[in-house]
Amino acid sequence: MIYGDWIGRWGRARPEQEALSDAIAGRRYTYGQMAAEVHRLANYLREGLGVVPGDRVACLSFNRAEYITLFLALSRLGAILVPLNFRLAPGEFLYFLEDAGPKALFFDRQHAAQAAGFAGRPGLTHLVCFDDDASLGAALPRVWGSLSPEPPPEVEIAPQDPQLIIYTSGTTGLPKGVVLTHGMILANAMNTVLGWDLGPADSTILHAAMFYTAGWNVFTLPLFLCRGRNVLVQSFAPELILELIQRERISVFFGVPTMFQMLLDSPCFARTDLSSLRFVISGGAALGAELLRAFQEQKGLRIWEGYGLTEMGPNNFMGNGKPGTFGLPMPLTEVRLVDDQGAATAPGQEGEILLRGPGMCAGYWRKPQATAEAIVDGWFHTGDLGKVDAEGHYAIVGRKKDMIISGGANIYPAEIERLVEAHPAVAGVAVIGVPDPKWGEVGKAVVELRPGQGLTLEALNAFLADKLGRFKQPKYLAVVPALPRTPASGKVQKFILKQEHGNADNA
Repeated sequence: MIYGDWIGRWGRARPEQEALSDAIAGRRYTYGQMAAEVHRLANYLREGLGVVPGDRVACLSFNRAEYITLFLALSRLGAILVPLNFRLAPGEFLYFLEDAGPKALFFDRQHAAQAAGFAGRPGLTHLVCFDDDASLGAALPRVWGSLSPEPPPEVEIAPQDPQLIIYTSGTTGLPKGVVLTHGMILANAMNTVLGWDLGPADSTILHAAMFYTAGWNVFTLPLFLCRGRNVLVQSFAPELILELIQRERISVFFGVPTMFQMLLDSPCFARTDLSSLRFVISGGAALGAELLRAFQEQKGLRIWEGYGLTEMGPNNFMGNGKPGTFGLPMPLTEVRLVDDQGAATAPGQEGEILLRGPGMCAGYWRKPQATAEAIVDGWFHTGDLGKVDAEGHYAIVGRKKDMIISGGANIYPAEIERLVEAHPAVAGVAVIGVPDPKWGEVGKAVVELRPGQGLTLEALNAFLADKLGRFKQPKYLAVVPALPRTPASGKVQKFILKQEHGNADNA
């Protein structure tokens, strides 16, 4: 089987090689042991729950080894995992359950209360707890010993068959279920292995939540494809991450900018040996110049900026280009930049980023109109604006929908945000457009400050005076305790800011 059985193949070919180090439970799994675990759970899903190809199975849990096993077991059967965002309110889960229609829900003890609220919902016939608690249905530990480690019967799986449904972060409103197929996930893994030269000696820390594409597709599955090693933690904790990088001799690492800032701020950072790291990747949001400089000067580490999205996989560029760019396209990724009429833009000019390749999703679950709007003539329209230099290095400019048109001039918030974040008082910023009677629209900076710091609009624009044209400088400033961000990726939810701060004043 080309699809759905990566672990089984390595379990047969390299059974003694370490695949997963579970830092939560203090257990290590070889590829042979992982294959046996996957077979046990696949047999339980097939025989005990009646899961067949095409069925959806939801999961509401913190990171744990059983979560990975569940995904791999469902993949083996041609069924589909639907990870649920555990940070949502109880009422929000109902949307995902109604949209995805899962046959079963797996959950951990920490989320039993939420799972109890789903009992009896139409189509949801099984509730299974990862822990030894059968109060809501089945408890996996109580049946585990009776399950066969022998491979289940093979299932014919095609590259276009869905493997995973991940719901978008909802930075612009109601989430959509992105359908990731077996072929797409394999292509993303191959792209990553080839583009970043990954191999069996590489290892990473899996800290990203598994309801987020980064939890699966930045390093986790690519490393399983090339026989590498994942070190599993429940969530990101800077001191633990630093300890594991040193102790486990981690070679590659992914984080969002806020995580790198937390590592830098940790009292353990200075004394931690990070020499095992070949490279680190930042994604999810723009990386500030000060943060990049600090890692370079203090640890000799270059943070590469990546670019991707759930619909095209998180890894589309090799991230090793010039600072301020995310580099050259991955081997299996095609890129175009186009203007509003769909014509290709010249080097140095801004255009919408279009992506194409085998790493493209199949569209949005049960949303044909949204799929048709996003995928046109085989190209995925990202909605992001970028530019490319004469050497082929790509850089992000901003979101197409976020672009501010002021007096006929195009202003890109991402350009301003990068510069504002370099201010020593600023912890985070988002720039939005607000109405203006003279210019039509002007920029407003919504700023989260560092502890004990203050900032005025006059001081901010004095800081920007020699860095940014006057017409691009924010005309208003709002200081907030914290910017609203998506739980996993840390992206600022600008639609919330526009609702709360879309007025032409300093508030």
